[in-house]
Amino acid sequence: MAAQSRFGGIGRALQHRNYRYYWMGGAVSILGFWLHKLALGWLTWELTHSPLWLGIIGFSATFVIAVIAPFAGAVADRHGLRKIAFIALSCSSLNALTIAIITYNGAMTVELLTVLTLIQGITLSFDLPARQALVHHIVSREDLSAAIALNTTTFHVGAFIGPALFGVVVKLWDTPAAFFINSLTFFAFALALAAMKLEPRPVREKDGSTIFGDMVEGMRYTFNHPGIFALLSLTAASHLLLRPYIDLLPAFSDLIFGLGEGGFAALAGASGMGSLVGGTWLAIRGRTEGLTRLLTLGILGSGMAMFVFAATNIYPLALACMTFLGFSLVIMAVASQSLVQNAVDSTKRARVISLSTGMAVGFPALGALILGSLGDVLGVQAPVLGAAALCLTYWLWASRRLRRQSDLMEADPED
Repeated sequence: MAAQSRFGGIGRALQHRNYRYYWMGGAVSILGFWLHKLALGWLTWELTHSPLWLGIIGFSATFVIAVIAPFAGAVADRHGLRKIAFIALSCSSLNALTIAIITYNGAMTVELLTVLTLIQGITLSFDLPARQALVHHIVSREDLSAAIALNTTTFHVGAFIGPALFGVVVKLWDTPAAFFINSLTFFAFALALAAMKLEPRPVREKDGSTIFGDMVEGMRYTFNHPGIFALLSLTAASHLLLRPYIDLLPAFSDLIFGLGEGGFAALAGASGMGSLVGGTWLAIRGRTEGLTRLLTLGILGSGMAMFVFAATNIYPLALACMTFLGFSLVIMAVASQSLVQNAVDSTKRARVISLSTGMAVGFPALGALILGSLGDVLGVQAPVLGAAALCLTYWLWASRRLRRQSDLMEADPED
């Protein structure tokens, strides 16, 4: 009881044995993920010194998730969440190891890196929706919001620790080591999933349906649900227009602030620090009530922070903007995941989450490609400034639509 009162929702979520395995495996994997992401961006910049190629690599890394995720969600609902996540994580581990070996041997080209990054995106398409939907089965409903917040907070703790760890790893062993470490962490997470003790899956009755039919059913359900559709419509703009910032930070650090690798790590670390604060607060808060309002405020704060960041050449102000941006984006991310998990029909959970995840991971990749392409022509600041202004304009309309659905999204489904 002391742990529960002291840490709120965090203490309650960690009382579940399966969730402890899930969280520990995820925490290790997240450090590897951020090492990989930062190394990928810096390796691309070293190979090309092109904002366009930063956008292409960012696009290859994750946009495929938006395309494949609906199919992957249907596969997970049909064949088992843990099984699909385990297979996908194992494939991701092998792919990261391949990138490490090729880079270590000096044979990496930006074209080959694009192909291998695309393969990594395909494996993530199957991993993310299955793994996120699994949370609902390993904690009680009243602890679901806290568990999701803790997961997201841990992800952004990685964003805070990752840049510092990236600097140490690259200084000691050079860039290939970051990819190798990521390979090990993916495998560690797969083992953690295997160690969980879950109830046997109910035998699925043969009803003549197909995976593609399941996929269409999940999409129809999502678009016909007024609350979920309003939420995805609003968050789509922030995913497309704001969140690509991380893929463009190497260019900002080098071209705008003249600070190179160290400035890149500091900007990314400031964003991670803000995310850590915001995510920890929501995890301790641990309840669904009021999340709709927090989501809309998170997107508003993100747009304002990005606008100022893109407009300034003052490095300390840019660091402050990155901190506030990280705080606001994690509020949006946690609220979005929690509200979808709370409102969705349990029989369609992975399929709906796959659409949400596909947007959350895939749209920033498309945005990175667009902003990176424009950055080659207009400079890196102007496209980001315009994207932030466009997102804020869209927010004025879409946020009101979502707030009207707050009762539906926040209600206890059992009521």
